Amino acid sequence: MEKTCTDELPLVMNSSEKQETVCIFGTGDFGRSLGFKMLQCGYSVVFGSRNPQMSSLLPNGAEILSYPEAAKKSDIIIMAIHREHYDFLTELIEVLNGKILVDVSNNLKINQYPESNSEYLAQLVPGAHVVKAFNTISAWALQSGALDASRQVRLNKFAINL
Repeated sequence: MEKTCTDELPLVMNSSEKQETVCIFGTGDFGRSLGFKMLQCGYSVVFGSRNPQMSSLLPNGAEILSYPEAAKKSDIIIMAIHREHYDFLTELIEVLNGKILVDVSNNLKINQYPESNSEYLAQLVPGAHVVKAFNTISAWALQSGALDASRQVRLNKFAINL
């Protein structure tokens, strides 16, 4: 099922359709912006946070849970956190087994690590399916939409118009 949306009109889903849940680990600028776009497109969004009670400024309609609770709610987990904070994933190996981890990260420096962040994620969570996406889009572009041209971002079943 392919879904598309625009900034002006949220996607209207048929009542017979099951609303897919997307999990986003991280409540920073990029995670919040992507979550907002996903909600506009009709997806259910759950955020995973190390401090769910302290997270704020999240889009209306999104749920905020601990990492393990959030991971259990979706087969697709968008990793909107820095690599330095990936260590907790080793405690979630069983929960993440068979799930899709979407790496949206960029390192601060060229050749900062011997392997890419996606390769590192795949080593940390060998039972997950790791893909790279959204790393060339800024949080600002997600929030403000495309000012220079119409763009569409695709992730497996997702299609988001910026």
